[in-house]
Amino acid sequence: MVWNSSTRRQITATSDVSVDDAIARALSIAREGYKEPDWFDVLTARGFISNGRVTHYQVTLDLGYEMSNPTHDGMCSNEFYFQRACGGARHCDAPHTIETRI
Repeated sequence: MVWNSSTRRQITATSDVSVDDAIARALSIAREGYKEPDWFDVLTARGFISNGRVTHYQVTLDLGYEMSNPTHDGMCSNEFYFQRACGGARHCDAPHTIETRI
């Protein structure tokens, strides 16, 4: 199987609310500055503490942009990502992290 080439970028964002909010801010920066990424990976997540409380969250994302559009095969971008990540369709043997925690 031949994969489409991709471009990767790293973006770091902060939030005083949560890690999820910092991720959303990084994705917003990516959309405004480049285009909608096809996938992301959290490289680092850290927090800053003052007086025993978290004051800021910081995340660095690795963002992937597919160079050619896989939809010509009838797959949406998300389906293409899952095929790449799992080596086939969405039928991975590995459990999702939420299922592992429960």
